[in-house]
Amino acid sequence: MYAARRTSQSLLPLAPQLLAVRIVRLALVSAGPLCSRPDACLAEPQLSRFETKYYVLHTDLEPDGVREASIRVDRMGEEYHARTTPFAGTIESKLPVYLFRRADDYRAAGGPPGSAGVYTGQSLMAVAGDVAGPRTWEVLQHEGFHQFIHAVIGGDIPIWVNEGLAEYFSHAVFTGDGFETGLIPQPRLERVRRRIQEKEFKSIQEMMELQHGEWNHSLRAENYDQAWSMVHFLAHGDDGRYDAAFNGFLQAVSLQRITWQGAWLQHFGYADEFESRWREYWEGLPDNPTETRYAQATVATLTGFLARAASQRQTFKTVDEFFAAAQAGGLKSHASDWLPPALLQQAMAEHSALGTWSVERPNGAGLICVRSDGSRHVGRFQLRGSRVAGVEVRTTPGRK
Repeated sequence: MYAARRTSQSLLPLAPQLLAVRIVRLALVSAGPLCSRPDACLAEPQLSRFETKYYVLHTDLEPDGVREASIRVDRMGEEYHARTTPFAGTIESKLPVYLFRRADDYRAAGGPPGSAGVYTGQSLMAVAGDVAGPRTWEVLQHEGFHQFIHAVIGGDIPIWVNEGLAEYFSHAVFTGDGFETGLIPQPRLERVRRRIQEKEFKSIQEMMELQHGEWNHSLRAENYDQAWSMVHFLAHGDDGRYDAAFNGFLQAVSLQRITWQGAWLQHFGYADEFESRWREYWEGLPDNPTETRYAQATVATLTGFLARAASQRQTFKTVDEFFAAAQAGGLKSHASDWLPPALLQQAMAEHSALGTWSVERPNGAGLICVRSDGSRHVGRFQLRGSRVAGVEVRTTPGRK
């Protein structure tokens, strides 16, 4: 379900001082409709309406901001669907998203004070600022999952699963053609280790039995950390050993309408057995355990821009030629394959520290990055006429 595949630009985790604000935002997921029609609650500004493949976007962003938001929400919806196929339905109608430039307008439309985004039970709302940045997209990816799970996944999904999965997707990195998921930001890893050592977390049994009302009533940063750590362990722990059982658990709850307690016993057994394995996993992880996935994201992003240039018959004899054109803003692209320049700038800022790069020969249909440990990331693309049909990164491990 959560195996690595494509990748993207690195999103930064929220700074610690913003954590309290974030908790307020995340906890309001099911607070009920704050404004059933946010656009009707506003005198100013007038939000323009844009239909994407899966969403209806209402926003006052500038044209390039609208283009980026449209691409991101559709890729986001596709990622949710791809990762939840075993236990989810389909998006049967386009989902509403409201992106505001000004926080005052967001609050006037019903956004809770002190929050940056919310899923009201009907609409996804977020503050983008004049130019949307990493925090905007992190908020959107978290709240967007709550919207998705409400629309296409039924059943009695426990609050720790709902919030844990939303946090999981909030850390996903956008590449332009997809997302890299399963990422562990180093500051959060350090926090989870410390909370385990200092016994700040609930027992697994207590966390599983936590009700939605209790979660919202007592907003605690450690609950989000613990829920995320549990979901991440189930998706990736012990080389993916529990992934199939996690899928089965969610399928039993969402499609078969089995109680989560019964579904958990059926697929995992008793909570105390799970707790010991979960604790050992997090205490045993090395620093920067998903460094390879972050690297894959950068390779995927740069390969996507190379693909766009190739689709317009722009080729490069050497990788230095490609990087020079990228640095100068000289890469071509079909209008319908446009990506935000900031995405390329971020990848360019990261690429030199990753390793040695080359253009794949003989036809230049990809990029190769060889890292100091001997691992290789090979990014390849497919074209359909003058359009990009897909981007993929394959990684060969180096020495341990």
